[in-house]
Amino acid sequence: MKNLFFLFFTVFIYTSAISQIDSVTYGISALTIDSGIILSKISVSDGNVAKISLNAVAQVPAGYGRTIDPLHHVFYYATGSDLLALDLNTGELIRKISIRNYLNSIFLGINYNYRDSTLYGIAVDAAVMNINLAKLDPYTGSVTPISDSSLATSYNVLTGTALDPVHGIYYFETIKNPSNHLIGADIHSGRLISDLSIGIDTSERFGPMEYNCHDTTLYGLAGNYMHGRKLARINPDNGAVTVLSRFSVADTIPNEYATIDPFQQIFYFEAIDHTYRGVNINSGDLVTMSSITPLPGSYFTGFLFNHTCYFHAASFIGENKIHPELTIFPNPVSDKINIRSSNPLFKVEILDFTGKPVLTEYCHGLKEFREDLAGFSDGMYIVRATNESTCVSSEFVKIASGRHPGY
Repeated sequence: MKNLFFLFFTVFIYTSAISQIDSVTYGISALTIDSGIILSKISVSDGNVAKISLNAVAQVPAGYGRTIDPLHHVFYYATGSDLLALDLNTGELIRKISIRNYLNSIFLGINYNYRDSTLYGIAVDAAVMNINLAKLDPYTGSVTPISDSSLATSYNVLTGTALDPVHGIYYFETIKNPSNHLIGADIHSGRLISDLSIGIDTSERFGPMEYNCHDTTLYGLAGNYMHGRKLARINPDNGAVTVLSRFSVADTIPNEYATIDPFQQIFYFEAIDHTYRGVNINSGDLVTMSSITPLPGSYFTGFLFNHTCYFHAASFIGENKIHPELTIFPNPVSDKINIRSSNPLFKVEILDFTGKPVLTEYCHGLKEFREDLAGFSDGMYIVRATNESTCVSSEFVKIASGRHPGY
């Protein structure tokens, strides 16, 4: 009975953590006179920006990337030399660390992956000739390359990056003649998955692009300043672009990000006239437009919608809870746990009930793995096993040594 109560309690705490994730569009208010930033949020209905931080953080604004860890309520802002972690609730600076770049490169396109609680991006050298998939430690600032060699010889900063956590692929665009290419890299091995010509006219561009967790699709704006922009989606398997809008939704756009509300199915972006616009991703029609009213003496940038879509989707870390490819025993476990797979394993991870990895082991093709959990706290955990093509997960309960289920 105590075990069942404890399991219920841990699930309750986990569910409570998820329920605290809001559906708000956050961003940075960058001061125009002094060098400072303020965590803020924007109302999509009227464009009004409200500040969250009580005081500005002394920092020169820079567009090297932003992302949100929704489970731990952290807004990450990369400035090139530093990584800032801001509390979504209070706007306070949690920490500011120096980014220790790999081989004097610049870390760009930061994306948080909910499956392994990791910050991914690309390490770009000064000449923008070598681009490696990399990950950034949010506590030490260390940048670790994942890909063994350069994935591309150029990077289009105007089109942004995207991470597909379901398939474990990181996307960015390159500048090539006659057409730009969509690059896809496996986030586990760093190997090149795809290098495809983007199927639009050579005078146009696709972007800024954004991944939609609701339908696992990449969306972006297609067009140019002469013919305007229309919402479109791209097929990452062949590079084909499907235009969704019948009419132009904007004439010109600044070098800004885009974001998606997966529940309302709206793609948001900023137009050159500083209006905040929303386009329905099903019809391609412009459904909302409001003038952005920034905080006095500032401009609003780096907006990003915070949501629980990943955690309620079928692709959340608890998917395939009973999977024929993965066997875990005993369950509950008090000390040593055995993990067996029908396929060779690349990596085995154990996550706590908040989704934070507490153990990671690289298995180098083994099909069976054993780990001593005697030092782990009691509670519910998730095992995530990754091979070359799939990722499967299963839950187990850790109990104190000497206790038995039902006691």
